[in-house]
Amino acid sequence: MTFLSYIVIVLGYISPLVFILGMAYRIWNWTHRPIGFNWKLFPKPTNSTFFSLLLGRILAIPTLFKSDKQLLLVALAMHLAIITSIFLHLELFTSLGRENIIDITGSTAGTLGIVLVSYFIFRRIILREARELTSFADYFWLSVLLLLVALGTHLRIGNFVEPEAYRTFAVSVITFKPTLPPPNLWFLTHALIGEIYLMYIVAGKMMHSIGWFFAQYIMVSERQ
Repeated sequence: MTFLSYIVIVLGYISPLVFILGMAYRIWNWTHRPIGFNWKLFPKPTNSTFFSLLLGRILAIPTLFKSDKQLLLVALAMHLAIITSIFLHLELFTSLGRENIIDITGSTAGTLGIVLVSYFIFRRIILREARELTSFADYFWLSVLLLLVALGTHLRIGNFVEPEAYRTFAVSVITFKPTLPPPNLWFLTHALIGEIYLMYIVAGKMMHSIGWFFAQYIMVSERQ
């Protein structure tokens, strides 16, 4: 377990670096690609409509909204649950302790994330149209995401590690004075998978989703 602890510490520095550099390269690449010809058929948005138009493109996802409204709602719920779970990791760097509202919110978001990620995996298996567009890598990384969310939720609900132990380790890493992480196999596995997944994001299909959001900003900006 000590060997696994050292791997978690090392990847704790490598994975954010890979993610940041990968994101920087992707953004640079997007901004330097040729932009499609703009016919200027639509009125130029004012400052007051710019952000409403941008938010409409991002939140409404017009193409999916027109084709499958129910799937859109499920997809938004899944992303909201996962984003909430990630955001609540900020408690690792605070002194909030295990307050009820944080635990309830985190447990609910994690459980919802497990259910909805599982739904999208089985949907790709059952529906022929989705199955034909899904590769082994899609199944693999969705399964990894499911395992990551399940382990995090299991740790939160089971309270296997004291909050102060989480916090001490997290702070030691960001201050470049790393100490050994809590010697709990569930936590070490969760941390390791999270670090690997963070590096995968910049190279995998999840990055295409981030690129789509960035593309909406570029397209709306071009109309100003």
